[in-house]
Amino acid sequence: MWKTACLSVLCTMVLLCSAQAWAADARQAAYLKAARNFVENHTFPDGEVIDKADLSGNFGENELAICDVDGDGKPELIVRFTSGPMASQLEYVCGFDESAGKLTVKFTGFPGVEYYSNGCAKEKVSHNQGLAGDFWPYSLSMYDAKEGKYVLKGSVDAWSKKAYPTNPFENDKPFPANIDATGDGFVYFIDDEKFEGAKGGETPVDTPVYEEWVKRYLGGAAPVNVAWVPATGEGLKALETNLYTTAPRN
Repeated sequence: MWKTACLSVLCTMVLLCSAQAWAADARQAAYLKAARNFVENHTFPDGEVIDKADLSGNFGENELAICDVDGDGKPELIVRFTSGPMASQLEYVCGFDESAGKLTVKFTGFPGVEYYSNGCAKEKVSHNQGLAGDFWPYSLSMYDAKEGKYVLKGSVDAWSKKAYPTNPFENDKPFPANIDATGDGFVYFIDDEKFEGAKGGETPVDTPVYEEWVKRYLGGAAPVNVAWVPATGEGLKALETNLYTTAPRN
């Protein structure tokens, strides 16, 4: 009886390990196929072919990585396209659906996304043509395991007194010094319905409120160290031989 039970447990463990190994192999194969399709056929992971008009730059400047950026314990494929015009630049985070045996898209956004150990992604906007000065507006998204994708949580813009003592877009309205209680020359516009301190995306708040909002999503989280490879044949070889894959999480 004891030997039978042990044998049964051993068989279950072997089957489980075999299934996990198959899933890992299938995931890796799907990622490498998508990466190769990007490099050789100029096709994004979702199947969209990059317009020829967007291929005027050096395609080798684009980047690829395989790394766990959303904190689910499994690596993702990240594709970063920056060699085309600003309007066409994109960054993809892809996962793998083991039950369906296919690639999934977890996130798309403007390139240069910063990933954090708690599953948060910080995406800077493509242009900074407002009042923010040295501050670059950005949005925060959080990976939702149930949804299987990143969900937008909120965004922030700012008004720099040094850059714009008055608002040229609103009849030179003066900088709201009464809101800037800290006196650092910045007020912020936070768009986040679930954050009470935001007061709507059009009402400015002081720096401590902004810092509280950041802490809400990034408090204690460390940036993920993503090891990028160029979107070239050499980069593909690096992924295939695992020279740059699955960079450690900080």
